[in-house]
Amino acid sequence: MTLMRAFSRLDKEGRIKIPGNIQREAGLKEGQLVELKTVGAGRRKSIHITSKEIAR
Repeated sequence: MTLMRAFSRLDKEGRIKIPGNIQREAGLKEGQLVELKTVGAGRRKSIHITSKEIAR
């Protein structure tokens, strides 16, 4: 497991840009479906991003 860290800001429409080095490490391609979910409780929440092959 490789640990990579990057920062990004939300734009006015609530979108974030995933930095290129993270996209490459995760094997993400333009237009690919990703799942976002929050994990944890209170102030200790994190967001997990998982690539998906097909939509349900």
